[in-house]
Amino acid sequence: MVTNQEKLAQPKLTQPGTRANKEVMRLAASWYIAMPSLDLGKKPIAIELFGQPLVAWRDQTGRAAIMDRYCSHLGASLAVGQVVDGCIRCPYHHWCYDSSGECVSAPELEHIPPKARQATYYTIEKYGYIWVWYGSKVPLFPLPEFPSAEAQRHKYMAFRYAYATKTTVQRVVEAGGCDYYHAISLHNFKMTNPSQFTIFNNQDSANDSEPVIQKEAYLKFQLKVWNRFMFEHNLLGPIAQILGLSADTFTFQTDIWPSGCRMTGFADNNEHETLKVLFCTTPINENMTIAHFFVMLRKTGNFLLDIPYSLIYRLRSRIISDEDISVLDTIKHDGGGAYIYQDRGVLEHRKLYQRWVDKVE
Repeated sequence: MVTNQEKLAQPKLTQPGTRANKEVMRLAASWYIAMPSLDLGKKPIAIELFGQPLVAWRDQTGRAAIMDRYCSHLGASLAVGQVVDGCIRCPYHHWCYDSSGECVSAPELEHIPPKARQATYYTIEKYGYIWVWYGSKVPLFPLPEFPSAEAQRHKYMAFRYAYATKTTVQRVVEAGGCDYYHAISLHNFKMTNPSQFTIFNNQDSANDSEPVIQKEAYLKFQLKVWNRFMFEHNLLGPIAQILGLSADTFTFQTDIWPSGCRMTGFADNNEHETLKVLFCTTPINENMTIAHFFVMLRKTGNFLLDIPYSLIYRLRSRIISDEDISVLDTIKHDGGGAYIYQDRGVLEHRKLYQRWVDKVE
């Protein structure tokens, strides 16, 4: 559940805002990224999210609001309206709505019709993104924390990237956080020993510096691999090895929730993590999902190495994303069935995802 402080800071919502076709979208109740914070300025913008036409805008405090795009009066687009006195004003008849979706004023009307409301979503702005809760009137679990992006930012080199793909949230999260098996085949990672994949029953089972996520909303995986997994890709492996940036073993710890995950990587059993990744999704419609990655690489302590280190990892991320897109754009949304032992992470996430699909109101 959300904290009392978050409840007080959030405007009272007029409707749950979960009118997407449940059978078509099959979205889990969860946190999703609406857009990067920098994409929303002072003017309203039209967006599509959850298969719905919406409008995003900022009130007088700068808080992001996301609601139905078309005015409850005669259907004019609020995206071409203006923000006036902290409310979004319809361009047609100048009806004004506050950030909770309530119509607070309309020219020459003493009594505003009860139906003069816009369905509005619960939003939080954090880590450089505008997040939106889908599935119920108020969030059923808090936004997972990523404290390294704030208090410890000076220790890392950070970059963001995103890609769009023609498939579902579930498939994108599987590829980004659960399916280590495809790294060997699709991404051609070479391993001298069999990888070790562990599913933890609770978050305390692994040595983790990240805050706990609500138990019923997440899974915890650990993957240990050998032979310079981090950079063993085309020419990047030899270059990284020459620069002294390779590692003999690499361990990933992943906290995964229905719509994204938080990953921490350790090289050669180092007590300090090598990288941290925040990964989440934007469900545009049933055939389009955007994957967002916020990557933080721990600085090496040598400025001359930090630059090539960051460039190599960025290039590696781009190559891997392109390879994933080539498959995800053509994958069958509900295909498969001949499961093997290496699929247990995917299958565990599918059970988690379905539990939260069932929670959608």
